[in-house]
Amino acid sequence: MTWTRLELILVLAAILLVVLAFYLRGLAARLDRLHLRVDASAAALEARLERRAALSVEVALSGALDPASSVLLLNAATTAQHAGDQRSSAESDLSAALRAVFADDETVAVLVEDPEDLETRDTLTELGEICQGVVLARRFANDATRAAVHVRRRGVVRALRLAGHAPWPPSRDLDDAPPEALTGLAMNSA
Repeated sequence: MTWTRLELILVLAAILLVVLAFYLRGLAARLDRLHLRVDASAAALEARLERRAALSVEVALSGALDPASSVLLLNAATTAQHAGDQRSSAESDLSAALRAVFADDETVAVLVEDPEDLETRDTLTELGEICQGVVLARRFANDATRAAVHVRRRGVVRALRLAGHAPWPPSRDLDDAPPEALTGLAMNSA
């Protein structure tokens, strides 16, 4: 059986279309997985931010801090818990308040040295761990966002609308630097 030139071209075109279809299907699946990763990392970040604010309120109301520090921390934490569109700014303010309240190791040492008040020590240790977790969760969320945006900017993705109507993933920009004294306490207890 001999192939005519037209038959050969048709067979090669069909093979090329099948390969192209598999490539586009794989690209769309990758984009879908990236969007799922963005959603999951954003949810993890939100959970850590909420837990950090709740623990900050708990520490502020515990009576372990001096009144000025309690008011500063409580105000920043409740603002972060109830911030809507200004969430990033409120979370940055909470980070600054945590660094101001737990400015040095001596402050934290005084709070945790009471052998009868193990609850405060445990709460501060968990707060230090959560503060570190916020930093990592924000990095993961921003890495996932960068990867999704990188794929979405490809010409073939835009031309064929492989992203559908999914919104562009937002970058999480906030001051999340943890207080050194609390992270030191969390590392020492681990």
